[in-house]
Amino acid sequence: MKQTEIILSAAITLLMLLRLWFTYPYAALSISLLCLFLSLLYGIFSFGLLNQIRFRNIFKKEAFKDTNMLRILGAIGTGFVLSLITISSLFKYQSWPYGNIILLIGLVSLIPIYAFIIFKFFYSRSKFYTTLLIRLSIIAFIGVLLYFTTAETLLEMKFRDFPEYVEAEKKALKTPDNRALQEAANAARLKMEMSK
Repeated sequence: MKQTEIILSAAITLLMLLRLWFTYPYAALSISLLCLFLSLLYGIFSFGLLNQIRFRNIFKKEAFKDTNMLRILGAIGTGFVLSLITISSLFKYQSWPYGNIILLIGLVSLIPIYAFIIFKFFYSRSKFYTTLLIRLSIIAFIGVLLYFTTAETLLEMKFRDFPEYVEAEKKALKTPDNRALQEAANAARLKMEMSK
């Protein structure tokens, strides 16, 4: 499962970065599906993934002999927060509603988990906490980076070849209740799609 997590994370990061500079077919769909799979991996299988148990052994009782119930419950809670950060990162990247708010909730929820992991790491120097600390640090870094990246910056990077659409969308983002600006942004998007 760890390899699956690494492959999904690397593919998501690569596709997101490529989309900032190039337009390629089914970009939004492929990024969304990969984020969904990673989120499900964290949400459903975190009790095994975060406890470093292989997928083929995840439903075998003897695989959990070195793990206690508190660690399993902690892994489930951590998996839920990682799943939330993964989905909210997708929402922010795609400029979907409430992406920033959900991402902030996920990052704030990560703080007590992160503090506990750091405490346990310095107390025990266990490989389990070292691996978990690295994983949480990478995800927290990406989440914070996305949180502080504005929607306008993402728009400018994704659609740099279509400045008319970017300007129309920026105006629509500033006043989301203005129906005329929303229609102008939709018209600019249609024009952009037709010119591709």
